Amino acid sequence: MSRAFKRNFLQHALAVRRWCERHGASGGIDPFSMSMDLALGGKQVRFRPQFVVEPVPGQIGFVPMLDTGVAGFVGWFPYGGKAWPISQDKLVFKQFARDAGLRVPMAGLDATGIRGPYIVKRRKSTLGRGLRGPYPAGHAPALVEDEYWEQFVPGKMLKAWFWDAEPVVVEVIDLPTVRGDGVKTMRRLIEDQLPPGAPFPEDVDGLAAWQGLTLDSVLAAQRSVIADYRYMSLLNPATASDHDVRERIRGTSLEAQLREAGERCWMAIPQEIRDGTMFSIDGMVDPEGNVWFLETNCNPQLHPAVYAAMLDGVFGIEDSGGRK
Repeated sequence: MSRAFKRNFLQHALAVRRWCERHGASGGIDPFSMSMDLALGGKQVRFRPQFVVEPVPGQIGFVPMLDTGVAGFVGWFPYGGKAWPISQDKLVFKQFARDAGLRVPMAGLDATGIRGPYIVKRRKSTLGRGLRGPYPAGHAPALVEDEYWEQFVPGKMLKAWFWDAEPVVVEVIDLPTVRGDGVKTMRRLIEDQLPPGAPFPEDVDGLAAWQGLTLDSVLAAQRSVIADYRYMSLLNPATASDHDVRERIRGTSLEAQLREAGERCWMAIPQEIRDGTMFSIDGMVDPEGNVWFLETNCNPQLHPAVYAAMLDGVFGIEDSGGRK
């Protein structure tokens, strides 16, 4: 059985079907483009698909057409694609977020700003590729073009999807770990958790070194260590099952932090394309419950649970709170 959840076409189709049943909507899917047409109350809207491709095992990208090489489905959008400055450059986002009063990790190009463990990232979205580290503060980063350093914040991975300023789906996930048995190496324990045939994660030797290990170290029995820190990691359990906690965080500090971030980031979208936009925000939640915001994404992989809010918004249906 497939491990995919968010990339499973059937999960997306089921979510749309349930919405159509609730509201009496009708529609169909174009077999050539896989675009979806929905009609309700005299209004018809075409939703455009987004697919995932894997040109090299473990390295993915998103494309708008169904063709040879497509490895999964990542959602329908009611528009052909949008982009804006803070969604296209992670350092631009961090400066914006800092100015907006949001908590962000220290980051930059100048090594003199480093005060603790850090990782190296690319400024453009790479879907989890090209990350290196974490490195100790005394280790000066050797940055190449388009790279920057970013403070490493241990905690839980966070990804939240927003329809306009409203957080509609939220994932909060423990960093993937492996537990020692006194016999197997860290490398072998990681391999045992990967799907069959999956490539070994990139650059986890730095993560092992940060924990005082090598990938060939035998882990003591019951010792638990972090195995990856990338959201797109195949070790992330949210790749295989639903981890939406949106309802569970209502009334919490986490919800308040996400609402503030969503409002700030939504207002940063140019006014002419702002209304009716789906975007996501990534972050880390530290042990005290503080969110450290990392980046925002303009055309993200969709969680199937986003459709209720997105379709309500597109067709002008008010929810129980009176929001359209």
